[in-house]
Amino acid sequence: MVPLKRSVALSYMLSIWTLGFAKSCGKQQTLINGLCCDQCPPGNYVKKFCTENKTVCSPCPEDYFSDDFNSFDRCEECQRCQQDYAEKCTSTTNARCSCGKGFLCSNNKCLTCEKNKCILGETVKRTDNPAVGGLIKYSYMCIACPAHEYFDVKEETCKPRTRCSTSGLAEQFPGNKTHNSVCIVHGQMLSRSGDSTHIILSISFLLLSLCFIVFLSTVFVKNQRKHKPNNNPESVCPNTADFPLPKEECGLQFSIPDDDKDCSCSDKLHQGEVTTLV
Repeated sequence: MVPLKRSVALSYMLSIWTLGFAKSCGKQQTLINGLCCDQCPPGNYVKKFCTENKTVCSPCPEDYFSDDFNSFDRCEECQRCQQDYAEKCTSTTNARCSCGKGFLCSNNKCLTCEKNKCILGETVKRTDNPAVGGLIKYSYMCIACPAHEYFDVKEETCKPRTRCSTSGLAEQFPGNKTHNSVCIVHGQMLSRSGDSTHIILSISFLLLSLCFIVFLSTVFVKNQRKHKPNNNPESVCPNTADFPLPKEECGLQFSIPDDDKDCSCSDKLHQGEVTTLV
């Protein structure tokens, strides 16, 4: 019985000594084979555990990481994403996944994506299902905004419409499923109305001025055409009375065109005879 009691006591003392030794290790150390070995910093893994010398660490290879002090002999593999990366993997941080526009994450790590079936004006309600293998699967349901609210496209959520009357303002636009109400001060309404009238009158004046200028231009062009000199005046037969011919010359036979019959020598001869008789 005595040896048994001594064995139990010895084991108990050994346990206390071991725990005390373990507690004496530093915060970033691990007890290995009775030695306090240094842990490897983030971005590294243990290549060789310490004996009498310090722990030998090695950097994580590409697509692997370690995000804390550790005593592992390898780094963790980086997470791979189906669509987009919210954050890319580094030697000290894991990758974070995200889904593109029009898609939703299927689980808490967003490893897969599913199409958003909600239409404009509907919000997405997410339900978290029990975790399976460390993943929390998501399910979604589409909910339309209430009648007094509108869907904010930027924030993708329903918001109450602004009530202009409660602020003593006039309602310029009542709002709809996708746009908020637009309020305006009464004085601003009158000012905008006056500005619109002024703009309309200015445009009307410019159009009338343009029409008047076009009318004047048309009249001027017509007058210019009417007073334009004639480049092809009609030939006028000279008065033969001013140029009398002797009988001898008129007696000769000349071929005279038909158009100059009024200027024939017979007429001049007749005039000569009348003169002789006188």
